Amino acid sequence: MGTRAYKRLTQIGAIVTHRVRGRTLIAVSAVAVTLAGGTPASSVTPLERSALKALATSRVDADTAARGRAEVRRAAYLARVLPSGRREHVRVALEELASFAGKMTQPRALALIGELKANDDYFLQHWAPQPKTDITDVDGVVYRYFSGRCFEFHPLANFGALNARVAAGDIEGSQRLADALVARGVYQSTGGIGWEYTFPYAGGRAPWLSGMAQAVAAQALARTAGLVPSESTSLMGKARAAYQAIPARLLTSVSAGPWIRLYSFTSLPVLNAQLQAVISLQSYAATAEDSVAAALAKRMQNAAAASLSRFDTGYWSYYALPHDPSPLDYHEYVVQLLQRLKSADPRFADAAVRFAAYEKQPPAFQLAPGSLGALSFWISKPSTVSVVTGAGPSRRVSVDGGWHTLKWAVPKRPGAYAVHLAATDSAGNHSSFDALPIVRATSTVTKRATQSAVVATPTIQPAPSFRVGAALTDPSQSSVATEAGLHLVRVDVTWPAGATAPDPALVSALQQMGSIDTLVALTASPLPADDAGRAALAQYATALASSVSSLHALVLTPAPLGAVTSNYVAAFDAIRAGLPDSPLGVAVDGSTSPVGTVSGLAGLDANVVVFRPAPTPAKNLWTLANLSQFQDAFPDAPIVIDGAPAPYATTLKTAACAQDVSAVLLDRLSDATRASIRPTIDTAERGAFVCPGLTSDALPYEVQYPTALTQPVSVSLNCNRDCLYLITLDRADGRPVVAHRGQLNGGPAGPPTKITLPRAKLAAGTYRVDVRIVARVNPGAVARYLSPALTAG
Repeated sequence: MGTRAYKRLTQIGAIVTHRVRGRTLIAVSAVAVTLAGGTPASSVTPLERSALKALATSRVDADTAARGRAEVRRAAYLARVLPSGRREHVRVALEELASFAGKMTQPRALALIGELKANDDYFLQHWAPQPKTDITDVDGVVYRYFSGRCFEFHPLANFGALNARVAAGDIEGSQRLADALVARGVYQSTGGIGWEYTFPYAGGRAPWLSGMAQAVAAQALARTAGLVPSESTSLMGKARAAYQAIPARLLTSVSAGPWIRLYSFTSLPVLNAQLQAVISLQSYAATAEDSVAAALAKRMQNAAAASLSRFDTGYWSYYALPHDPSPLDYHEYVVQLLQRLKSADPRFADAAVRFAAYEKQPPAFQLAPGSLGALSFWISKPSTVSVVTGAGPSRRVSVDGGWHTLKWAVPKRPGAYAVHLAATDSAGNHSSFDALPIVRATSTVTKRATQSAVVATPTIQPAPSFRVGAALTDPSQSSVATEAGLHLVRVDVTWPAGATAPDPALVSALQQMGSIDTLVALTASPLPADDAGRAALAQYATALASSVSSLHALVLTPAPLGAVTSNYVAAFDAIRAGLPDSPLGVAVDGSTSPVGTVSGLAGLDANVVVFRPAPTPAKNLWTLANLSQFQDAFPDAPIVIDGAPAPYATTLKTAACAQDVSAVLLDRLSDATRASIRPTIDTAERGAFVCPGLTSDALPYEVQYPTALTQPVSVSLNCNRDCLYLITLDRADGRPVVAHRGQLNGGPAGPPTKITLPRAKLAAGTYRVDVRIVARVNPGAVARYLSPALTAG
């Protein structure tokens, strides 16, 4: 384009106000001129001819038609001479107007001509903006940019802008925008007035309506009627007409009741549309005193509340059913709407808290064994996933929540290639972990293996495991607990003041409990106040502890009240002196102002903290939500939840997902043995609950290597939580000869599982069995264990 032509273009414009992400900018052309005599003469293009034909109808008044023809000619000229990247958007707007040939009416003409002028004005001086950028004309009418198209007349944005003007008390601006919008309302054959979207979208053909926009229109026009007394009657009539279009054609239904149609051309249930429609219709109904609309809004509110669980993945929200994940801005919008509705129904309040929490939770993972050259993972929410491995090129993919598999070509060189995965969700939350390596095995060895450095074998430490147990009313119930598969019980013993040894019958009962882990709650009330009494209590505790064959911990109870801990501390220290190597615990009651208690007990040589949470939140009380309060006072002592509050499924998941909780004790054995709760207990003990923000290390209780290198090679293994394993037989240089991977169920220690590797032809030399395991759920680090050297031939 020549300099003279470009200068000519900069004169063809008007004042354009545009808003980008909340900031308002104003671009003013140097001179506003009319097209007549201002553009070079040229032949009429087919598109220009079609657009002019669309305006040639008696349904459009003469003044509007004249303005439209002038704008069409201007747009046709700009579509020819603007640079590529700008002219295309003007052409789209012109095509849109032309597409209404035979369907043009006065309201549509006003919307389409205004839209065309907005695009001409903007692209005369600007390149395409970011999607969802809004601009406004002199009346305040909003046009929103859609990528690849142009600025479109947007009813929802317009009535949202009208609501904002009313809220700001802008009488003149509200009246001017309301009048402009009323003039663009199209009477519907089914009743009411609709504000049309004039462009095709999501498979729907123009023109189409939005039930959500209609609800906001009814609200905004009714509110404007109260702000502009001179037009009150007229505007309230238009508000009623806007509402009437909804029951006529903009409702669908779900199993729980009526649902708004976000788009008139589909019955797709969209959560934010329903919630916003409920809020807007309630507002309209109250202002207009429309009892019918109020009744509909109530039914829609009930349907939304009853359907919330269907939009909740447990980690993120669905934008629409059945499985359409929400983009971040829509998820945040839903949280805002739920908070506005929380007083209407507790289900909205609960969902608002959950959905808001999802915005701060990092992606969580589960793993599946997969093939030797693949990574199979489940992710909790939409995220961008990056995988780095020496087996091949790095991968970066955007995924929805659910199962996914990434594959690499089999590496050319034998080896075990580490895999590291990192994920970031749309809110910026990050998580990462190491997966089992991708393996290329040699399958056969024809040369003698040469000696080289090997990785040191870490010592297998006692693996911690999460356990669920119950309180016994009598030690004899331990057999019932064992048969029910429980791995921990609590036995309550009361100290007879001054006694130095437990009753022989009690000792006998405790000795008959067998190998089940036992937490003994030793109640000393009142606590001894002098050295002699404390010495007697310590002697009693020592004898009691020796009577239990599998002592999980001896815990001094009752928990001290508030800051009155001196006698408790002295008694505990006396018991510790008598039992220097035994597991001892301290008790904390969340219902008795525990802040002072924890402060007073901090520093004690406790192996366990037994915490009884308050059943409901209240000032100065601690519930399960306060578990982190123990970290500073007892950084190395695991927590046992004693007296789990109902509902048990929620409590068990909360406890299992807490980093420092090692066990949960139910108050009644009958609760722990109920068939309905057994699957939850099993899931908790196996470490199979998905816990966003938690990474867990799977560890073996034992690894049994072969003592000689005979075919086939076998290893026995068990894990403290559900795990994936990779077992390879490596040459002395570390390269794997054969490999096998799979998964094991974890939980409290049980017999190890025998795992047999494929056969391989082995040359004479030195080999090692290499065992790697990683948590199947909430994976963290890969644990690795090497066998002693094994010699072949």
